[in-house]
Amino acid sequence: MESKPKKTKSFVMGAAVLGIAGLLAKIIGAVYRIPLASILQNEGMSLYEIAYPYYSWLLVISSAGLPTAISKMVSERITKGDYSGAKKVFRVAFQMLVIIGIATAAIMFLLSGALASLSGLKDARLSFIALSPALFFVSIMCAYRGYLQGMQHMGGTALSQIIEQVIKLLFGFTLARALMPRGVEYAAMGALLGVSISEAIALLAIIWYYNIKKAQISREQKQTDKFKPERRKSIVQSLLILAIPITVGASIMPLTGIADSALIINTLTKTGFTLEVAKGYYAILRSNVTVLINMPAVLTVALAMSLVPAISGARAKRDIRGVVAASKTGLKLSLIIGLPCAVGLFLLGRPIIAMLFSYLTPEQLDVAESLMRTAAIGVLFLSVVQAVTGVLQGLNRPLVPVINLFLGGVLKVITMIILMRIPSINIQGAAISTVACYALAATLDVWVLTRVTRMKIDIYDMFIKPILASLFMGIFVYAAYRVLTQAGHGMLATLASVAVGVVVYGACVVAFRLFSKADLEFIPGGRKLRRLMYRDDD
Repeated sequence: MESKPKKTKSFVMGAAVLGIAGLLAKIIGAVYRIPLASILQNEGMSLYEIAYPYYSWLLVISSAGLPTAISKMVSERITKGDYSGAKKVFRVAFQMLVIIGIATAAIMFLLSGALASLSGLKDARLSFIALSPALFFVSIMCAYRGYLQGMQHMGGTALSQIIEQVIKLLFGFTLARALMPRGVEYAAMGALLGVSISEAIALLAIIWYYNIKKAQISREQKQTDKFKPERRKSIVQSLLILAIPITVGASIMPLTGIADSALIINTLTKTGFTLEVAKGYYAILRSNVTVLINMPAVLTVALAMSLVPAISGARAKRDIRGVVAASKTGLKLSLIIGLPCAVGLFLLGRPIIAMLFSYLTPEQLDVAESLMRTAAIGVLFLSVVQAVTGVLQGLNRPLVPVINLFLGGVLKVITMIILMRIPSINIQGAAISTVACYALAATLDVWVLTRVTRMKIDIYDMFIKPILASLFMGIFVYAAYRVLTQAGHGMLATLASVAVGVVVYGACVVAFRLFSKADLEFIPGGRKLRRLMYRDDD
């Protein structure tokens, strides 16, 4: 009976470690874009942004399915005590990822000119070249991340995430400034070269972390001879069976990102907007709004990464109660994270963007605010999609979120094409279509999860209470911002309102009892929260 709370608590603790590191990484990444945009301006940022969808698409091959598959297979073997088998999974996966890294880096380098022409910006060739080495370094790093996560050592991933963002900030900004006199295309190349340098140094950091943990892991693992050695071919097949569906699913959004880069600009110009305005709208959506929208998602991504090995381990022991408990807690945490973030970004989108991206004109801020209010709604659905995807992967249902996200992607493209052709909607069509995509995928994922696990969901406890707490927080945030702005405090009003939101929502967590007694058994610091929430109970 002791193992279940410990196991579930470990995935929440792992989510906390990865979530904090990921949030810091996102903050650093957002801060990085502020001075970078002031150097590159709109033309340079378009060269910077245009290479990322293709880079993300190729990166999915190594960074999406295989680390999750490694984590799952390692966790299953560790649960059974087969430590040699876990190590062999790591060695075989490492060899696969080296080959994938070389192949993807070569593709991006050799096709740099063709990809730049396809995007409509021939000057972006240097951007593609600068990013290509990063594909190799990340591929190798993913082998270490997957293995360490399967061992429930989340510190390696967290460390590498922070380091890659810090190094990107230092080298990218410095190289962009140094190369700007040669032309904006060289400045954009310098910024992206900083990405490749940061991934190389992050790889060295996680290797260092692995070597430190290696001795500790060896002491903890006392291998017996009861397990028959697995064949390399069998491990490769198992990795691919797990990784391919996840990879296909993860590739959907980068592919729609590539479609966005073509459809948004072309559609806007066909409906009467100039090319300069169309590029500006695209840059606002990608460089200003999307950066902030993705920040809350960091926490649910971390949650999903920790759910996979936790649920896989529970399944390996046939611990049905453990599986259901982890699934419920994961879904609830996604709502508790996603709802207040969606409300906060909806209410404070404009002042936050104005504070972070001071170079935007009032007209551009109007566009950014409108897009943010629409996109903020999608934060909730994206949070649920990411958390439930981790649960379904751990339940050996990796195809389910793939199919659901594919259906959402199809809906996104169709909706975007239809709505953006309406002049009064224009760029808003892109934001609305993204919300529709995640809403459909989230609804289908939760429906399948409840059928597979046969879990019973208390609607009031799971959904109504977090909604009420978030709305209550929103009232205080809005009131605080209005009072402070009327008093003439601009930036202070934004920062203070965010602080008020954190405090009020924290109070609501206690007052509304967002966590049940069972949930608190699995959450770090749950005993203290239990004394606050249930102090009048026995």
